Amino acid sequence: MAIARTTTIIFSAIIIMLFSSTTTAHTNNDIGGKPKRTHIIVEACKNASIKSSKYHHITEEFCVSTLRQDKRSDEAKDLHDLALVGVDILKGHIIAASGKVKEMLHSGKNETSTAHRLSLRELDYDAAVTSLNVCIAMLKDYHGPKGGEKDGPPSFYLLDCVGEASGLVSYCEHELVDMPGQEALYKENIELGKLGDLNVALMAPYWDLTQN
Repeated sequence: MAIARTTTIIFSAIIIMLFSSTTTAHTNNDIGGKPKRTHIIVEACKNASIKSSKYHHITEEFCVSTLRQDKRSDEAKDLHDLALVGVDILKGHIIAASGKVKEMLHSGKNETSTAHRLSLRELDYDAAVTSLNVCIAMLKDYHGPKGGEKDGPPSFYLLDCVGEASGLVSYCEHELVDMPGQEALYKENIELGKLGDLNVALMAPYWDLTQN
């Protein structure tokens, strides 16, 4: 009787150990690979925060929370995937801001001077979206620092492209800062500027490739 009880206890212990090992293995490897990919996001954002020393608002936390807005970040395999997500997020926010400007213009409730300045903002936002579409195409066609089978763009073009698009957003900030009644639009543009700076910081490693 005692022997049977001891055998049962030992067998149960073995089952528990096996179950624990299996659970740990699944947790560490994660069938979907999310722990590893979370590490990719954190590393990319850590590097971005270091590269953007002149942009004190680009912190690792801001970077991670921004990329987490898009579920594709969890599926990213490398910086290239994350860069595409970041540019798409920036593009989406600019489109939303542009939509608000268009609504204000169509309302017909603005003074002539304000309407003209809003029209310029509309042009800058639309130009930024067009530029980002080009950046996205370039990113998708990128095959490494020396190009690839399709002779994709050099790595530094990626940084330049996103930088130019972000610059168009920055132009709006100067016009909106003293525009009466447009405080909300101005604050939104500040946030767009931060997103633009973040994307430039994420692209910084592509510039580094040309220095090696």
